[in-house]
Amino acid sequence: MWFVLVNLAITKPESIHKLVNSVDCLSVLGEELFLKCGKIVVFFSKWVYNQGMRPIIDTHTHTIASGHWTTDTATDLARAAAARNLQILAITDHSPSIPESATENYFMNLKYAEKSRFGVRLLYGTEADVMDTSGRLGLADSVLCQMDIVIASQHPVCFKPRNAEENTAGLVAAVSTGKVDIVGHPDDEKYPLVLEELVKACALHGTAIEMNEASLTPGGYRGDAKSRDAQLLALCKKEGVTVSMGSDSHGASHVGVFTYAEKLLEETAFPYELVVNYSKKAFYALLNEHRKNRGQKPLL
Repeated sequence: MWFVLVNLAITKPESIHKLVNSVDCLSVLGEELFLKCGKIVVFFSKWVYNQGMRPIIDTHTHTIASGHWTTDTATDLARAAAARNLQILAITDHSPSIPESATENYFMNLKYAEKSRFGVRLLYGTEADVMDTSGRLGLADSVLCQMDIVIASQHPVCFKPRNAEENTAGLVAAVSTGKVDIVGHPDDEKYPLVLEELVKACALHGTAIEMNEASLTPGGYRGDAKSRDAQLLALCKKEGVTVSMGSDSHGASHVGVFTYAEKLLEETAFPYELVVNYSKKAFYALLNEHRKNRGQKPLL
């Protein structure tokens, strides 16, 4: 057995991660974390979520353009992101298929929006509705292919909840286009899903599964999201599928807040390296895979 003493104040989390893969026991400033065999990831993940790395990216937010009673602008969201030490903020307003949301013209003109505010890199995309079982999205493909990031989600106003097979078929078909970066809030109890099929499709096409903070917040309107998300995390871990944490903040108040999403990741000992919010490199790798399929240049 090896014994290693690591000073958290001077050691980067990435270095520790490389180290623990080759040792049996790690003592961190007197607190022993026993890392034996397959339990290395379990204990190291707990250290990451409790003590070490912090999310630098929010992948799912909404401005006044989405309606839903918020009056906050992209500037307001960027200011909140900077206050919470985020480096990248994805603004993903609802597609025009949602009543009172932005028009197609709004999305077409996002290419002229500022790329950085208050030191935060801004990415402009959409939370596009899955409209039917064919996977058709609520934003024209010609416009979709201009987005920095594409989230595909199901909402009752556009896709009335059906049986598990049909609900799953819609999401899988959307993912199978190769143009979707993230499946948004697949934890809604109104939409029963065949989770194994969805995760396998995401594994095949490099699409991330979202852990939605709004869903996981107690009293949320999507039902028992925690139970569904725990099942999804187990399947994602098995298939090596990446996960994104999205605040789903409508307005600035919850930008960069992942209290319950991080808690669930810790409880399930989910490997931090499969969570894109901790690494610009990992996040851009996720996006660039699908940007290629949308005919776009890679983000750098």
